[in-house]
Amino acid sequence: MSITHYIQEDLRARIRAGAELPGKLTLAGLSEFYKVSMMPVRLAVAELVREHLLLREDNGRLTVNPQQVGEQTAKSFAGPPPPPDWYEVIADEVVRRSLRGQASHLKIADVAEQHGIGRSSVHTIFHRLAGLGMLEHVPRCGWQVRPFREEDLDAYLEVRELLELRALELAAPRLVMADLEELLERNRPGDAGSPTQLDNSLHSYWIERSRNRYIQDFFERQGAYYTALYAHAAVGADLVATLAEQHRAILQPLLKKKLRQAQTALAADIRSLRSILKDAIRRLEEGSTAR
Repeated sequence: MSITHYIQEDLRARIRAGAELPGKLTLAGLSEFYKVSMMPVRLAVAELVREHLLLREDNGRLTVNPQQVGEQTAKSFAGPPPPPDWYEVIADEVVRRSLRGQASHLKIADVAEQHGIGRSSVHTIFHRLAGLGMLEHVPRCGWQVRPFREEDLDAYLEVRELLELRALELAAPRLVMADLEELLERNRPGDAGSPTQLDNSLHSYWIERSRNRYIQDFFERQGAYYTALYAHAAVGADLVATLAEQHRAILQPLLKKKLRQAQTALAADIRSLRSILKDAIRRLEEGSTAR
């Protein structure tokens, strides 16, 4: 379902159910309510005006056609399911191509037609992915997926380990115990009543607090690609538990001000990224074989 169709269906359902409408029945108000640009709102409103669910007065204002308002209450209102997050959908496809080592080309028009969404939306998504190092624009050829290379990952992890250990050392005097305790809570083990919690933000925490802009620049520019791969790799419950345990092994020594012990645990955590991505590649290969 496109965002235009979703807005159209949601407003139609609200009107016919007698449910509450967005506060301002204007293009700008609806755009703000649905968190989208004007274009999909304008198209959705035009269709509802054509169906006489909405009326456009002589002064241009929009009003609800009272003859179309249903008798149901807001409590019984159930709107259409929201449209997919197209960024996540397309990013996942790009990640899969990258992990397969495919330096394939994508065209905005083809991806837009495949998913039934606007070219401008795909263009915006491609630029976001390019900022992460996932795509590269090639003149007259479209966009090229960055292929995953094991040797590149090994080189990245080697440099990352050196720089992140240094970042933690620089940040140590500025680490706040309350922050570390909160991070530890976000990586708590599961029990009979709740699953394991996993939060990777501890890495960015001490990178930011290192106050070394060159270290920060490395992670912003070079780390974005691998962070994106990591974020989209399918992680099962067993691996979540292992990663959360690795994070606790870093945070607990830091709370006791045992920096060297924390750095040793951090190095092990960084090195585990290689096996995580290799496992993701293996699952993709098995999935392709099964099909």
